[in-house]
Amino acid sequence: MIRKTTGIFAALAVALTLHGIAAVEQPPPGAIHVITVQQAITAATARYVQTALEHAAATQAEVLVIQLDTPGGLLDATRDIVQDILNASLPVVVYIAPSGARGASAGTIISMASHVAAMAPATHIGAAHPVSIFGGDDNKVMGEKILNDTAAYIESLAHLRQRNVEWAISAVRESKSVIADKALELKVIDLIAEDLGDLMRQLQGREVRMSRERVVMLQTAGRPIVMQDMSISQSFMSVVSNPNVVFLLLIIGLVGLYMEFSNPGLIFPGVLGAMSLLIALIAMQTLPVSYGALALMLLGVALLVAEAFVPSFGVLGIGGLACVLIGALFLLDQSLTDLRISRPMIFAAVGVVGLTALVIGRLLVKSQRMHPRSAQDNLVGRVGRVRHPIAPPHEGQVLLNGELWRARAQEPLAADDEVVVEAVEGLLLTVAKVPAAGRAQPVS
Repeated sequence: MIRKTTGIFAALAVALTLHGIAAVEQPPPGAIHVITVQQAITAATARYVQTALEHAAATQAEVLVIQLDTPGGLLDATRDIVQDILNASLPVVVYIAPSGARGASAGTIISMASHVAAMAPATHIGAAHPVSIFGGDDNKVMGEKILNDTAAYIESLAHLRQRNVEWAISAVRESKSVIADKALELKVIDLIAEDLGDLMRQLQGREVRMSRERVVMLQTAGRPIVMQDMSISQSFMSVVSNPNVVFLLLIIGLVGLYMEFSNPGLIFPGVLGAMSLLIALIAMQTLPVSYGALALMLLGVALLVAEAFVPSFGVLGIGGLACVLIGALFLLDQSLTDLRISRPMIFAAVGVVGLTALVIGRLLVKSQRMHPRSAQDNLVGRVGRVRHPIAPPHEGQVLLNGELWRARAQEPLAADDEVVVEAVEGLLLTVAKVPAAGRAQPVS
């Protein structure tokens, strides 16, 4: 077991070492750096792009290509990426690829900020309208402010890069989307490329304006392509920052803690629940979480725990499930992101929480109604052998289960007589002689 464990840790250490060596390996100057963003835009994505830009600039890369396929993401993270692109010291190309990919919502804004915007065939771009699911006059006013701010933001980017300003505004205000061919026709993008090789050929000799005074002519033909992958920590945060993953971790954490509080001493559910909850809380730092909704979910679990100990006839349990459901539906602040937690996942998870609470509650009620039994109760009906004679009213001793017990009987019993236990009072047995016809159980 020790050797196996040592081998696992050794393999992990080698893997991390090799990863570190690969990470610090310096690419040649003038290389084409490529990163792939195939997920929602979150704080982890923004950090990935920032690190890639810094590494590309430090190694004198010719250009950084962001191969993009995203449904959207966080507005704050999108603004961070745009700011990094606008202040980059080298050209940044946003390439919506491969075929079938999309640069929706936040992806549209990032594409507008790029020095060169490209798309693969059978891709689309647009639908950048910020969405909110909350009602009320105050929220409508706030939604209008966010809409106007986003429209002005993408308008400024389109004007800076000399792209179709009217379409950019309509992508925000009217959620318009277009395919690659139409996007090129409307001057939303700069070119269509089949793959990275075709993209490099079309970029060769292209002039890119970095600032009012500085224009760069791209030299991409024959240059080596360097793929920059996410680090282990960035990959981990990218996975756990997915709202659906965060929600699952949160539910696992709450259910685990509920099981531990309802049945103290199980240990494993408590450890698993605490770990899941901590990871979820770490990931929530990258998402616009409504802490009021989170508090509502925690209150729901507290009510479920109380239901297991307080005879409320289901009132606390139903209230707890309602709190968990409502908290889950409003967990993300939709005014700051177009990311969603899957509704079927929410209802399925709440159903699992309710079923778990029902099963644990029934087990607790059943255990409370059970008549307490001691180890001595299990001795009734067992057969032993007399070691010291019993002469009523005096007691003797009986060998039972390898132990000597004080015993009494209604009739005299000689040494080596086989007896059966009829009753137990503390450490005193009441026994009777086993009939000659047979025995209740084998002699101990």
